[in-house]
Amino acid sequence: MHASVTIGGVNPERIDDLPSLYEAFLPALRSAPGWLGIYVIADRSTGNGHVVGLWETEADAAAFETSGEFARLLAQFPPGILTGPPSRTIGEVLFHAQA
Repeated sequence: MHASVTIGGVNPERIDDLPSLYEAFLPALRSAPGWLGIYVIADRSTGNGHVVGLWETEADAAAFETSGEFARLLAQFPPGILTGPPSRTIGEVLFHAQA
């Protein structure tokens, strides 16, 4: 399993807009080959945000960006939510545990 980690700044006053925005993204995410899930994380006091996407393979995670789908979803963010352009990296999940 691999993960894409997107890091960006979010306007703290707009953090509550994120769940519905990502809910709207679900059809595109679910149709992406190899997509397994997503976590959207934000610090309400600073606006630091992280989005962790889970993918079957590194190629699946990379294809989501190179296909233009990542940019298309990013362009759907309403003005005023992001405080700057996000960065995205991909890595192998080396350890994972759940309760």
